[in-house]
Amino acid sequence: MNSLRRATSLTITFSFLIMSYTGFILFIAPKGRVANWTNWELLGLDKTQYGNLHATFMVLFFVGVCFHIYLNWSPLMSYFKNKSREFSLLTKEFVFAFLLNLFFVLGVLFYWVGFEQFLDFQDNMKASWEKKADKAPYGHAELSSVEEFAKITGTDVNTIVEQLTAKNIQGVSLEKTIEEIAKENKKSPFELFEMIDVKKKMSALKEGGGYGRLSLAEACNQYNIDIDKALEIIKEKGFVATQENTVREIADALHTSPIQLLEMLQ
Repeated sequence: MNSLRRATSLTITFSFLIMSYTGFILFIAPKGRVANWTNWELLGLDKTQYGNLHATFMVLFFVGVCFHIYLNWSPLMSYFKNKSREFSLLTKEFVFAFLLNLFFVLGVLFYWVGFEQFLDFQDNMKASWEKKADKAPYGHAELSSVEEFAKITGTDVNTIVEQLTAKNIQGVSLEKTIEEIAKENKKSPFELFEMIDVKKKMSALKEGGGYGRLSLAEACNQYNIDIDKALEIIKEKGFVATQENTVREIADALHTSPIQLLEMLQ
């Protein structure tokens, strides 16, 4: 039994350390659309691999904790006993632990002072990876097929194929995504984008721009978006919006972020 306890404790320790490390990396890593666009890596691993490691070791940690609780059930239950050795959920330690965790849950959900600054710090860390030159013309452009990419950027599709072929890019077809072609040629989507003369100049958007506070009418006017077409697109996505709705309200209804909503409308 002691051997099992040691093995369980060591498993929890190792999985906790790895999970903490991957969690820290994911905390500072760029947003997915930037990481995928530039083939971001740290110590030889990309963001998807860090995410997979984090999720896997989270499961291992959870299973290890379950075994740990089982093996140490009696000592754990003693934490729920008062000075009279009677079971109680109102011990000062239990109340403190419960309120501390509740405080953190509510602080994150309602952006209390301190938590808001911490979350803003994370956003700033992620946004710091972005460079104007590295920014995709729109959100997750790498997932678009060559044909879709040409349509959205207003570029002739045959011109895109000719320009990529002239740069010795192999396997270019209208149905393949930018990401697929990039991987086949061991390049990043951004490197392919640099080879293409995109005709349509899209308004630059950046993280932390305060777009959520704008009304839809204000955002469309500021970023040269057709308001009627925007309302139609939003309705097709499942939400009936008005010009007075804020970008944040519409983005929340569509389960996306304000910047991704505006990129979609562009």
